[in-house]
Amino acid sequence: MSIRHLPPVLFAVVAISSPAADASPDKTKPGTQAIPPAPAAPAAHAPLETDMSRRRAVRACSVGEDCHNAGEVMLEFEREAFPNDGSGSPWVDTDDTMGHEVADRVHRHAVDNDPLKLRPDLKWLAKLEMPDLPVHWDHRIIRYLEFYKDDPRGRNIMSAWLRDQGKFEDMILDQLRDAGLPDDLLYVAMIESSYDVFEYSRSGASGLWQFMPGTGRIYGLEIDRWVDERNDPLRATKAAVLMWQDLFQRYGDWDLALAAYNAGYGNVTRSIAKYNTNDFWQLLEYEAGLPWGSRIYVPKALATAIVGHNRELFGFEDVNKASAYEFDTVTVPTSVSFAVIGRAAGTDADEIKKLNPHVRRGRTPPNVKDFVVRIPRGRSELFAERFPQLRGDWDGHDAYVTRHGERFEDIATVHGITRAQLAELNEITDEGEVTGGMVLVVPRVTDDDKRANKKKADDELYKASVPEGGDGDPLIVAVPDPSFSEKGKQRWFYRVVAGDSQWGIAKAWGVDVDELASWNGLDTDAHLHPRMVLQVWVDTKVKPEKLGIATLDETRLHIVQTGSLEHIELTEGRLGRKRTIYTVKSGGTFADVGKKYGLSKYDLARINQKPPNTELTKGDQVVVYEVVDKTKSGRAQRQADRIKGKRKR
Repeated sequence: MSIRHLPPVLFAVVAISSPAADASPDKTKPGTQAIPPAPAAPAAHAPLETDMSRRRAVRACSVGEDCHNAGEVMLEFEREAFPNDGSGSPWVDTDDTMGHEVADRVHRHAVDNDPLKLRPDLKWLAKLEMPDLPVHWDHRIIRYLEFYKDDPRGRNIMSAWLRDQGKFEDMILDQLRDAGLPDDLLYVAMIESSYDVFEYSRSGASGLWQFMPGTGRIYGLEIDRWVDERNDPLRATKAAVLMWQDLFQRYGDWDLALAAYNAGYGNVTRSIAKYNTNDFWQLLEYEAGLPWGSRIYVPKALATAIVGHNRELFGFEDVNKASAYEFDTVTVPTSVSFAVIGRAAGTDADEIKKLNPHVRRGRTPPNVKDFVVRIPRGRSELFAERFPQLRGDWDGHDAYVTRHGERFEDIATVHGITRAQLAELNEITDEGEVTGGMVLVVPRVTDDDKRANKKKADDELYKASVPEGGDGDPLIVAVPDPSFSEKGKQRWFYRVVAGDSQWGIAKAWGVDVDELASWNGLDTDAHLHPRMVLQVWVDTKVKPEKLGIATLDETRLHIVQTGSLEHIELTEGRLGRKRTIYTVKSGGTFADVGKKYGLSKYDLARINQKPPNTELTKGDQVVVYEVVDKTKSGRAQRQADRIKGKRKR
């Protein structure tokens, strides 16, 4: 292949850091915080004033735009053009001649590599300049070329592709050439992602080169809550180059390497072994030789490369390329928002996001002391001048590694903010997604404030286990058998938080999930719920804090047997009620008894485990929860009001 060297992209680097940031470690350890009048009716013919943003949500694209993306339109065409085996010429095994027919087609593929022999009516095929990937002429390739040349759908797709190719063309070619790879692997990114770094497939592939998470990690791409380098065009292209080198090393053939990039090398290698041929085009002729998508993937990649080399012939000579992906780089301290970076660089957060598509949460990671971030080209000097002036907007955050069993509200309280503020700071929409070991950004607080806030959080945590319980009482924890023990093991108490599962808790503690269920009377198939407290028995050498697990202080707990009289009397006492046995004097119903105590017939049915319309006779005993101190809880107050007739049932 011909090698044309492009001028290297130059990056200006400016390092900005704060004293506090410099003092914090690069990686945090679990549990540490060092790592922030009515209108007139409109005329019938008046236009409707619709909510454009909500219409976009309904349409899945802006009003006035075609809601079908390139991938969907391409798939529509492929299903039309290649409905069966990918050839457009379905065949079925109906007799013993099938093997001979396949052999005939394979032979023709081997000897006829002239496009005009396949389609003599398309004279323009003889005028094509070939790409540096080898082209084995096949009717699938020609069908794609016709699609791009004559079908309005294909022309729209290719126009957009060739336009957006300008963003990353120079960068991709530089890296391919440095590695000695064919230039026209550039077009694989075209069919993979349409050069959209934010492209995300239903299968979980992401970025310019559509790496799956596992493959991305294999090739050194960092993927976590804060960063996904599959979306970094530079890093992802470096990874793709390594993968292309590996695939070509395995197969020594670009057709097979391309197929393996799409289907996985396992699929391709198994097919080679099954049919005892390493000729990609022969494999296409065999039933179940390759997955349907892979059968047309290689022809599609080659066809797009051919179009790229023959833009005038295909009528794309006037397509203007998008501006190249260019930037300066600067380093910033722990967890700086895109808004602040944008202000310092004389732009906005949206522009910073476009340049840093791999940064997922609108701010740099909280656990990286000096993070390299990209800003518009030519703004590094301005950034160096302005960024220190904005210190008050960025020098006030730390990293915090969450512990298993740690409540989200406690983390917020310790750091002096509300749950809503903590969620907004970390772009968290569901607290259940916060798990042990996750790194959060939190405001920096003094040690004195942190201690005071920690006491406040602990006091809230150990409040009575009933919703309206009072302060200062031990937390009631019900267990199947308070006297149970495991020889040679120590018991710890773990409070369930949103998002916890029995499997996850067992894994964190290093115990068997069936054991965890047995200790606590759980159904292993059912979900856990916040506020539950589980007992865990582990070796005495196990230190929960070293495992990043938050536990309860047993001295602040009142352990009772689940459902025992002690359990009932204790919990009802916290509510200002007393468990009482009422003896029926002359018959009646639960409704009659309930009137005396401010309880409904459904309340008594639940307490006594009988139907609501149960008929009572003289001498029957009914368990009731009688109010003794209405000031202790809202529930007791409401019940007392019903007795006086102040509140409807």
